[in-house]
Amino acid sequence: MKKILTLMMATIAAFLVVGCSNSSSSSSNNNNDYKTEMSKGNKAVDNKEYSKALTHYKSANEAKSTTKSSAYKKQAQNLVNAKKEMNKREFSDAKTSLNKVKNQDNGNAKMTKRAKTLLKQVKKIIRNRSNFKINIKTAKDLIKQGSTDQATTLLKQITSFKGIKGKYYSDIYKQAKKLLDNMPKSTSKSTPTENTNNSSNSSETTATNNDSAKDTSDSDNPADNGDFDRESRKYDGGTITDADIAKARQQLTDAGVKDVPAWSDSEIIRAIKNAHKDGRTTVQESDGKISN
Repeated sequence: MKKILTLMMATIAAFLVVGCSNSSSSSSNNNNDYKTEMSKGNKAVDNKEYSKALTHYKSANEAKSTTKSSAYKKQAQNLVNAKKEMNKREFSDAKTSLNKVKNQDNGNAKMTKRAKTLLKQVKKIIRNRSNFKINIKTAKDLIKQGSTDQATTLLKQITSFKGIKGKYYSDIYKQAKKLLDNMPKSTSKSTPTENTNNSSNSSETTATNNDSAKDTSDSDNPADNGDFDRESRKYDGGTITDADIAKARQQLTDAGVKDVPAWSDSEIIRAIKNAHKDGRTTVQESDGKISN
């Protein structure tokens, strides 16, 4: 009986030893897999290959779930999501995904930095697209009013913007280009003048029409109707043209000034004059104030 008990104890001990050995070996393998996959994921992040990084971080987390592997996996996933959303022009969603990457606890510093960079880009794209849409709407209104010179200037500024044909702006480009291609041939709005002398020569008629266009141009913008503080287009450097006004509007838009389309032509003209007095060719929001 003693021999049987001894044999049983020895067998149990052998099983325990083998079990512990297998468990230790499995744990060791998991640790090795974890380190390998985390290292590959980090290398992919260095190369900005976030889809590949995500695959490796998932594998690392499966081998051994840690705070770091879980955080890195979430960051990589959100970076992948953000890129897809940007490609689909879903910039608000992309902004949300990037904020998650940036604010991730225990995150990868390089992915956090990348998210901050992309956030700046997304915010700029959102701002540019908003301004372009405002300018397109303004151009449409100007075309209806017959102020096609100003409309053309605005639309050409959009179509000549660097990167406008790229995936983030191509839809805007198509809208602006279509308006330009279908622009009415008349390039100025003039008010017919009564002329009792039908024998006037062509040069006199041209001069009359040009003077009429200059006299009525300040009232082309509905915002100027009833404006008792109407600015003259004359200044010491010459005369401010429609193209100058459109250019100034674009400068204010590029500077992030809100509601530029709501500025009357008089306010834009005043801004151009104040900038000129200050020795600048670029207008600023503060230039719209009335100078004493």
